[in-house]
Amino acid sequence: MLQTIQGTYKNGKIELAETPQGITESAVFVTFLETKPTTWPEMIMEYQGVKESIIFESYRDELLPPNEIEL
Repeated sequence: MLQTIQGTYKNGKIELAETPQGITESAVFVTFLETKPTTWPEMIMEYQGVKESIIFESYRDELLPPNEIEL
């Protein structure tokens, strides 16, 4: 049976996110995944929108969920 457990490699050690169930000793393969940046690209962060889209803001109140009916 194969199990996949997420973990993190740091300072020469692998820390598992959870303990494998029913395994006390086993051979393993470790695959290192590419670390991706956790920030948005500058181009997206600076995006101000399109002037033509402002007209849609006038409909914002119509998109709200209906009010609860009081009994």
